[in-house]
Formats: sequence, structure tokens, C-alpha cells
Amino acid sequence: MRRWRRMKWLPELDMARRIEPGRPAGGIMAVAPCAMDRGVECAYSWWLAALVLVISSISFGAVSAVPVLLKPLAREWNTGAASIAWVHMSTLVGAGLGSLVLGRMMDRWGFFPIALTASVATACGLFLASRASGILTLHLACGVLIGGVGQGAFFSPLTAALSRWFDRHRALAMAIGTSGQGVGGFFIPPLLRLGADRIGWRTTLELYAGVALALLVPCALAFRRAPPVTIAAASAPAAEQRNGEHWHRFWTLGLALALTSLATFVVIGHVVAFGEERGFAPVVAASLMSGLLGATLFSRLLAGWLARHWGGFRVLLVASAIHLTGIGLLAVSQGYPALVAASALIGLGFGGYLPIYALLASDMFPASESGRRIAEMYFFAFVAAGLGSGGGGWMHDVSGGYAMTFRCAALMACAGMLILVAKRKRFDVP
Repeated sequence: MRRWRRMKWLPELDMARRIEPGRPAGGIMAVAPCAMDRGVECAYSWWLAALVLVISSISFGAVSAVPVLLKPLAREWNTGAASIAWVHMSTLVGAGLGSLVLGRMMDRWGFFPIALTASVATACGLFLASRASGILTLHLACGVLIGGVGQGAFFSPLTAALSRWFDRHRALAMAIGTSGQGVGGFFIPPLLRLGADRIGWRTTLELYAGVALALLVPCALAFRRAPPVTIAAASAPAAEQRNGEHWHRFWTLGLALALTSLATFVVIGHVVAFGEERGFAPVVAASLMSGLLGATLFSRLLAGWLARHWGGFRVLLVASAIHLTGIGLLAVSQGYPALVAASALIGLGFGGYLPIYALLASDMFPASESGRRIAEMYFFAFVAAGLGSGGGGWMHDVSGGYAMTFRCAALMACAGMLILVAKRKRFDVP
């Protein structure tokens, strides 16, 4: 039986004789019934994509709570921007470390138990943050529960889990998996800031915890069904992953992503506080982040479509150039219209480059390793994002404003862009 299952002409066997989707048979994963003649995609794939958008929106909204509420939190404990920014840093670094562990767990045990645990952890983290009596409690709530377990599961592993339900539209699926930053980032920051002004930030986070629990747990239940994995993907030659050229490209992408993400989260972590310092009303200042993250929704979906026609690396170059232009404009902007335009450009670039990095990384390795490889790629992004948010607060307190902070962010974005341009021939781009 073992030898029979491993024979190369197994894909030509009658579909009725295939085993149940998602269950191993001699090291080979069977194809789901919906994949009989059209690949692995089916109606359930797109249903999951919609649920993933809800999950990632709520999770990223929880992650963005600290920078959105930076001023109220700083006033609560009479501290500077740096102290609160370090909480956001611990959230992002925790998410990066969590994604490494949870990505490997997903490859071994599936995504459903991880999704269920992360749903409860996100809600508990928000509730604990609402009851925090000091900054140390915020670090525990945000760094471990919201970041390490919640965002650690609901970004890299979530994107990898969704990608296993797609083949023809896999780039678009990865874009959807990361589009929660756009949806959640557009709607949630103004609501959090408005709630903090009207009913207080503690009550606002308590309500958010209840909403998160009510929505995330039912969405997580959809992952009880095992994903279809094509035999070709599951049995990809192991030698390919040991190819030195692939690893060189992987580390090149990781370095470029780290520099670009550092620049992005200097802005995301402080654009609301920057707006308030410029004299804008709190809700108006929060709209700068909404505009930035809302723009990512458009560019992420567009990037997934363009990647099929132009190639992923070309899309990455264009998105990085737009991102660099936006940060450069922000560094010299004064009035509100210019700040809105700069935020929108940053969002368009951010939304375009992030899913493409995951797509390029996943294409280098077998599908059975997608969870860990995408998590490893995004680990660079999370750690650099945490350093950007925390370092941005430190530079603000040292320099007395955000002018120097945003100029340094522009330099980091420029360095990331130069690496991509210098190494483009390794990705077959002239």
C-alpha cells in the first residue's frame, strides 16, 4: 500500500478513490473535492478569504490601539512618547517572534487550533490593557497576548493558511490576507480615538475586547476544514529549498523589507501624535492613519492582480518607489492637505510591497513549508517595525519634534529601495 500511494501516476487515479481532503496518505496530501477539475480553488476558498479579511482587520486594529491612543496613555501615566512607543514596539516584536513559532506549529498541526487560541488571546489582551494600572501591564497585554499570540497568528500564519486554498489566484489571496491592515486601519483608529474622547480609553478597549471575542471565535471555526494541497506542491523536490541562490535572494528580500518596514512604522507609530502636535483635533489627527492604512486596501488588491501580469519583483519596485516618495513628502510637509497626500502615498506603497514579499518568499520553497517561510520573511518586518515605532518615540523626545524623525525614516526607505535596485538582476529583472 505504501509503495502504491507513492507511485508517480497517483494523480491519474479516479477522483472517487482519493482520500479525504487534508488527511495524509504516505506523506502525500490529497486534493480537496472542489479541486477535481479546476485546481484547488472553490467557493469555500473565497468564503475563507472574506473571513480572513474580518480576522486580520480586528487583529490589526488591536495592534494599532497603542499608537492611536498614544496621547491619552501618555497623559494617564504622565510620561513621554517614547515610553508608550516602546509598548507598541513590544507588540510588534512579540508578533514577529510569535509568527515564527506559530508558523512552524501550523505546518505541523494545522491552523485551526492556532486561530482559536489567538482569538481568545486577542480579546483577553484588550481587556487586560483596559484594566492596566501601569505600563508594565500594557507590555504584557500588548506584547504577549495581542502581539505575540494574536497578531503572531493572524498575519503570517493566517496568510499562509489562506494561500493553501488557492493556486491560480494565490497572489490575490495573499493580498487579501494582509488587507486587514487596510480595512481595520481605516475604520478602527477614528472609532478608538472618538471613544477615548467620549467614554474614556479604558471603556473603549473593554468594548473592543467584547467585539473581538464575538467575531474572531466564529471566524476561526471555519478553519476546522483541512485545506486542499496539490500533490505536486506537497512533493516539491527538497533539493530546491537548499539552492544557494534561493537563500541569497531570501536574505536580500529580508534586509530590504526590514529597512522599508522600519521607515513605515516610524510613521504609523507616530502620525496621529504628530497630527495632534500640529494642532489638529484628535479625530482629525487619527484620520491621517486611517487614510494611510485605508490606501493599503486598494494597493494590496491591485498588487495581487498586477503580480500575475508583471511579475512580483517589478510590482515590488514600483510599490517601494511610491512608498519612498510618500515618506519624503511627509518629511517636508506642513499643512493638512500635504500630510493627507503623503499619508496616502505611504499607504499605497506599504499596501503594495508587503504581500509581494510573502509571494516571492513562498515561491522559493515547497507549499508544505509556506507557514514557516512566510513567517520568517515577515519576522524581519515585525522586528524592524517595532524598532521603528520605539525608535521614533525616542528620537521625538531627544529632538523635541518629528521633523528629524521622519527624515531618518526617509533615509531608511531609500536604503531599502537601493538594495532592491542593486539586486534586481538576481530576480531576472533587467
